[in-house]
Amino acid sequence: MYHFSNSSSLRNIFFAITITALGATAPVFAQETATETVIELTSEERFAATLQGIFADGGRDLADFANFYAARDNQPIWAGGNSKTMLALITAIEQAPNHGMALGRYNLVELEALWMAGNTPEDMAALEAAAAQSYVLFATEISSGILDPTSIHEEMNSTRHVPEIADVLSGISTATNMTAHYQTLPPSSAGYAQLLDLKKELEALISSEGWGPLVPTGRTLRPGNTSDRVPALRVRLDQRGYDLDDLTSHTYGDDIIAAVKLFQTDFGLNSDGLVGPQTLSSINAQPDGRLKQVIVNLERIRWMNYELGSRHIYVNIPDFTASVMDYGVPTLSFRVVVGTGKNQTAEFSDTMTHMIANPTWNVPYSIASEEYLPKLRADPTVLARENILMTVRGSGQLVDPNAIDFSYFDEDNFPFFLQQQAGGGNALGRVKFMFPNRFNIYLHDTPSKSLFSRDARAFSHGCVRVQKPMEFAYTLLSLQEDNPEAVFNRALNSGEETQIDLASPVPVHIVYRTVWIDDAGEVQYRHDVYGRDTLVFDALVNVGVTLPALDS
Repeated sequence: MYHFSNSSSLRNIFFAITITALGATAPVFAQETATETVIELTSEERFAATLQGIFADGGRDLADFANFYAARDNQPIWAGGNSKTMLALITAIEQAPNHGMALGRYNLVELEALWMAGNTPEDMAALEAAAAQSYVLFATEISSGILDPTSIHEEMNSTRHVPEIADVLSGISTATNMTAHYQTLPPSSAGYAQLLDLKKELEALISSEGWGPLVPTGRTLRPGNTSDRVPALRVRLDQRGYDLDDLTSHTYGDDIIAAVKLFQTDFGLNSDGLVGPQTLSSINAQPDGRLKQVIVNLERIRWMNYELGSRHIYVNIPDFTASVMDYGVPTLSFRVVVGTGKNQTAEFSDTMTHMIANPTWNVPYSIASEEYLPKLRADPTVLARENILMTVRGSGQLVDPNAIDFSYFDEDNFPFFLQQQAGGGNALGRVKFMFPNRFNIYLHDTPSKSLFSRDARAFSHGCVRVQKPMEFAYTLLSLQEDNPEAVFNRALNSGEETQIDLASPVPVHIVYRTVWIDDAGEVQYRHDVYGRDTLVFDALVNVGVTLPALDS
């Protein structure tokens, strides 16, 4: 391989000049030596000119590359003559499919061709430029994701920290062990490594017989039922790792009920032992579908590959749960209700600054005009029963709904503002937890407690209803108050709307994770409640991600 050297001395220059000055006819070998010396002396200059020429006038991104190399006197990183350096980059890029990434995005074929092409300064400059661009793209995407989530769906707003080109290049330029450096690029979390292992397991399952035949659909299986479907259910559960001694019995008895309950617990379903549509759908899930889930969730982890906060609130939409996390350990966990398919809860991160005891509810215009207006047409007394005041929008003038003919209004011209007063029937319950954001989403209590017993809990208009509002409030205040319960209850018992500030604001992360490994090492899959897994996977396919295990 060609390399750039500063080993030529003034003695070599003097030798070349002397031969020319004497006008002597030098032996052929002397002329060749002189020519080689001149080429060697000018190779670094030619390399620099070619390298800068590649990056010139190529837009902001290429200007970043040009500035980086200019600052290091155009010294190469990959084309410096050490084949191990280039081999380490190629080997790292070849691992992209193991991460569910698209190998074709990183110009591996071009890199290998340039590497073998030649050893002139121009060849080496082309190789260095290509290697730098491939490295930056690979390093950026394996650490912060391939896709921009905001381009996929309007409610997907995960805060993605994409490193600057200069920072990525700075990291490689200071690395002393290239192979070790490339291993630091992916997320270092245990959850990411666990999904990589799960990906391998699923690929192996796909190439074999998977989890056996599907269980036929039918009526819900209940304790004591006898059905031809039960043997298939027994075999399927046994293949999924829920050991059963009897695989042929047609009776839905205690042994298989226990296995079903364990399966339901593992998959976030109510462990009632009944095999209805949702439980059967999870039991019949195929390895190829699960593999797609894993690839999508690896991408999601890359999007949020940064410190979430020593204390933070973690809301997982498809799991319908939230936790207060302290140094990676859940201090408090509880069920939540999220938005419906029509009113989806957004994915985003923000910071909780305060809570409000005895909140009033300012009814959003969409709810007032689309839901309350039809009720008012039928019965104007509905507002009084729900403790809602109606005022003229803009002026604040209080209006008696019984004196209004609501037939004159529709969803586009409803001129009134509705506000539900604090109290037991308030839609926000007794407390709401505020992290002001452009989505107007917050966490809050609710009078509709029965919804927390459901398997799927997508019933809200987009905000997140919490199962344990009082415990949540106490936990949030625990770091700033000696007696958090007394402080909160004093505000609550006043009956007045009261704001309680958090001394240290707490990061809130509303995420969409449909597969992970729990603390017991068990795989947890969740239903794609909003269909966002499909959207992300399709977007990954559009940028080149493939599933070799499915194509074979």
